[in-house]
Amino acid sequence: MKNNNHSRVFTQVDYRQFRLHLAGITTNTVKGKGYETAIYDTKGDIQAILHAASIDTNGRCYPAEYFVRTSALSVPWEQAA
Repeated sequence: MKNNNHSRVFTQVDYRQFRLHLAGITTNTVKGKGYETAIYDTKGDIQAILHAASIDTNGRCYPAEYFVRTSALSVPWEQAA
């Protein structure tokens, strides 16, 4: 199967991978709007995005979603140990 992640600006990752990515970013800017939070690097570029968990009007739960800038991924997460 062909990996199309490199054609995207952001790639969805799990919480552990998100935290590892954040540990390597020097930042002082975090901006939130609605259910989305963006984390910027010192140059002002968005490096990570968090979509908050939510519950819709029918009571369905949606988990939090984590995204990091695809260009920051040195190893495809599917192959990482």
